[in-house]
Amino acid sequence: MSQQDRYPGAGLGQTSFGTNSGTNSGNIIGGNNSGIVASGHARVTQITHDSDTGDPLEMIDRLLRTLEADASALGGEQAEDVIDDVHRLHAEVRSSKLNAENIRAALSRLSAATTSTATLLATVEQIKVLAAAILH
Repeated sequence: MSQQDRYPGAGLGQTSFGTNSGTNSGNIIGGNNSGIVASGHARVTQITHDSDTGDPLEMIDRLLRTLEADASALGGEQAEDVIDDVHRLHAEVRSSKLNAENIRAALSRLSAATTSTATLLATVEQIKVLAAAILH
């Protein structure tokens, strides 16, 4: 299944979930409360707990796209599992009826799958913070 099959509009000049623009050199979510520097890919990730930094769903979408693009660092079946969970989590957070248990389960699986890669784990931790905001 291609990206276009999975996400209508992908590859047509539109930025949609599941596509990577290739220009993401780091994730910064506004504020100056805390930061994480992850080695390996030299990505700087900043986490904030401010609710005024933007729409949590849009930030989760951006982080999920980043996680999906960076999952190749894991390789093989593990990368495919992460990508599958990214898609499940995207569907869950965009659902009209949020299911906290499904969201927590997907986040737990993503955390377990990315513990060996600091950059990916930092992205999952950001998503957890944002998911907690939409669940409350």
